Amino acid sequence: MFLDGELRQIQADKDLISLRCDLQRQLVRLEVHSAWTAFLRKLTYAALGIQAGVLALSYLRKRRSQGS
Repeated sequence: MFLDGELRQIQADKDLISLRCDLQRQLVRLEVHSAWTAFLRKLTYAALGIQAGVLALSYLRKRRSQGS
């Protein structure tokens, strides 16, 4: 009887550890996904900023060459 109780407790502890490990894996997966999404968003904004800058420079060069 004493050993049965200890075995049940060990099994319950094992189940809790397994659950914690699964939750930790899911959390890491979500954090990596979140970081990757943030990186891609920043990259997109940077590309849009560079494109806008190139268009502005092109417009200013064209305007300057027409004025001269």
